[in-house]
Amino acid sequence: MNTTEVDKKLDFSSLDWSPHSFSDPGGRVFWLQGRLFRALRGQSAKAFQILEKKGLIDRIEAWGLVKTWKADLQMPGYDVVVEHEVLPAGPVVSEWSPSMLFDAASLFCDLSAVLAEHELQLQDSHGWNIMFSNTRPVYVDFSSIIPLGANEPWKPLEEWINCFLHPLEMIVRDQGDYAFYLLGTKNWVSVDMATGYLFYKQFLIMRKLKRLKYRRWEKIRQGGGSASVLKLLGIMKREMSKYQLRNLATRWSDYASGYPETSEANIEKWNDKQRSVQKILLTLKRGRILDLGCNTGWYSLLAERMGFNVVSMDMDRQCINNLYKKAKQNDLRITPVVASPFWPITPHGPRFYDSLQKRFQADHTLMLALVHHLYFMQGYDVKSIVAIAASLTKETLILEYVPPTDYWVQQWHVPHRVDEYELDVWLAEVGKMFRRVEVLPSECSHPSSPVRRSLIVAER
Repeated sequence: MNTTEVDKKLDFSSLDWSPHSFSDPGGRVFWLQGRLFRALRGQSAKAFQILEKKGLIDRIEAWGLVKTWKADLQMPGYDVVVEHEVLPAGPVVSEWSPSMLFDAASLFCDLSAVLAEHELQLQDSHGWNIMFSNTRPVYVDFSSIIPLGANEPWKPLEEWINCFLHPLEMIVRDQGDYAFYLLGTKNWVSVDMATGYLFYKQFLIMRKLKRLKYRRWEKIRQGGGSASVLKLLGIMKREMSKYQLRNLATRWSDYASGYPETSEANIEKWNDKQRSVQKILLTLKRGRILDLGCNTGWYSLLAERMGFNVVSMDMDRQCINNLYKKAKQNDLRITPVVASPFWPITPHGPRFYDSLQKRFQADHTLMLALVHHLYFMQGYDVKSIVAIAASLTKETLILEYVPPTDYWVQQWHVPHRVDEYELDVWLAEVGKMFRRVEVLPSECSHPSSPVRRSLIVAER
């Protein structure tokens, strides 16, 4: 940034400081003319200067750090100002899947090893400092990087155990949702919560053994310096390798198992709904698309193949985990999120985080095979469903209407409020918030029923 754009000397009180950056003594984040900066001081500034002096700044992105460079700016009370690459909003820890947590833990270990080789360390080891750029974990808290003294004990060991290792232990015991709940409310999982047992005496024995192991790790940590860090990281990676994350069957994890591949080579095998959605997507301007209630992501994969950047959102953590692994394997522009704007608020710890509507508002929103669940099973009314969908949508909403005579709705035996749910009611509510609305055919959801669903396509 040159001086023709902004004065090099910044006025602290006039800047757009990030509300998410307030407690770190080493630095604070602010926005300026749509760009993201961080003012550093003390040990955090010294660490950046070490990287700069060694000519390593251009290499940090390959290490897993957010792309960062020195800014030609000055901030009173701070030693240096850096600029960061702006990443799209992503899921926070409580919105991750198990494999995302594992990959974030691995990133922390790998990054710590590289930093230790240059006498540096991360002072924080929780997942709130890691963002996912599609399926790539990125460490974003540059203030956390500080020097590592020759005899200094490594700072983040205990936090890493509680924020990564213990949750992974719970996940392999099929307690994944509870582990993420604890991460969201407590910020970590204690040794007591991570110790599985059949009876109390067994619990006491297993907890004691675990604490003895951590004491051995602490003794290594007290040795100080890079050598002790690298030894610890080797132990930590071996410990992680014990936790093989299994694919768990859930109510919805096999929902789309019989679907054909999304490639056009298989288009003759697609059903009417899949062909209709493809035709709609062909008419839309490429951009960000939110697949709300995505399940394992058939339509997310279709949209990505057609050139969209996709946010895939569902409350079934295993479905999101399966999609994450597939998107990661194929390097797809898909951001998986375990969340729903129609679910009670997901816990995000004591800090303030933007709403799902603000973080994941998209050019286009897909809501397929979802509204009947919201209406009949969760008690939402049509007006509320449409209002929330509209708040997520900048341009186009594609909402699948499932009539009350649908085979699956009939199985639920929830006959009340049917008049309020008719297609005309949906069209009237959608028409209040969108300029143009049309109805296209979807599919019959069951071979035994002639009842056809409809796609409501609404444009701003």
